[in-house]
Amino acid sequence: MKFTHYVSIILLLLIVLPACKKNTVPPEQEFKTSYTEISSKEQAFYKGYFQTVGRGHGDSESMALLAARAVAQARMVEIVEGIEVKRNTLVKEGKVHGDIIETSAKGFVKFSSICGEQYNPETGNAEVCLRLPLKTGGLGDLVEDLIEK
Repeated sequence: MKFTHYVSIILLLLIVLPACKKNTVPPEQEFKTSYTEISSKEQAFYKGYFQTVGRGHGDSESMALLAARAVAQARMVEIVEGIEVKRNTLVKEGKVHGDIIETSAKGFVKFSSICGEQYNPETGNAEVCLRLPLKTGGLGDLVEDLIEK
């Protein structure tokens, strides 16, 4: 009697557990986006701009978009200004015990603009596209074009 009892419990678990699985959407499939990050200098040269994509999460649309915008801005600073990397290695008794690696980026990004943003109210996730043109459209660009010609 005990054996059949265990078999019935196992069968029940095999049937019920897959149905209880949480239905999650992978982050890359959540948005049907046309935003592509353009971060290499060669790509930016041919396109005429750098472009970053930031993703964030929040309790409201404004908070999620703010988080995504901050991620896109931070990524843009990394591309334009570069990243400072610090590494500390802990050695105990002649053996490497561990590494602590810190990265930081600091800078200003002027003349960037939002090239798109999306928000999913069901998940609270947002995505923001930020574009930094290589030409600002200012007087300096006009003079530079005249000199080149």
